[in-house]
Amino acid sequence: QAEQHAPDALASLAFEGRRRPLFEGELVAVLKMIDRGVPSYAITGSWAGALGKPQFLPSVYLKLARDGDGDGYADIWNSEVDAMTSIANYLLNAGWRRDEPWGFAISTPASLNRAALRSTITPPRCPRVFARHSKWLRLSEWRALGIAPQGGVWPKGDMFATLIEPDGEGQTGYLLGSNYRAILDYNCSNFYALSVGLLADEIYR
Repeated sequence: QAEQHAPDALASLAFEGRRRPLFEGELVAVLKMIDRGVPSYAITGSWAGALGKPQFLPSVYLKLARDGDGDGYADIWNSEVDAMTSIANYLLNAGWRRDEPWGFAISTPASLNRAALRSTITPPRCPRVFARHSKWLRLSEWRALGIAPQGGVWPKGDMFATLIEPDGEGQTGYLLGSNYRAILDYNCSNFYALSVGLLADEIYR
């Protein structure tokens, strides 16, 4: 799909009206970007106004984009360093904690009472995504329930984690920490966040 000039796309979406408050705000934000010196020819993105390699909305660019290569301009369109620095800053702002795993693969015992672990919280954002998560328990509590890490080693510390079983009961599950929620803040999809976490683990190895 061809990229579009973001001000044009956002003006059309604001006029269309189904999500007018959102797109009116983003149209103002993209005009602020131009006012701050971002070249108008560079402000291209998706049909919904998402910009550059990180696909930031203009308001997110203004708040979180960062200059990673020191040239004075957060060029998320053409600079890999700026794009990655900006994504890292986004995740940090979303609550990413250093030296804490996003999650890890586990095996569940046949005796696990999933009904007792069901979360009773209805989140305001992406409720269908979070409906697949259990309530939060400390790692020591999961261990006491018979959960076993497939890698054979528990992470250091006793962080809180939630359980997801993407392929159903009895299949590989995952205990997920707060860093997983930071990935979901970037893209609210369990399969997206799991893919990012698992790919990152493979690269880190």
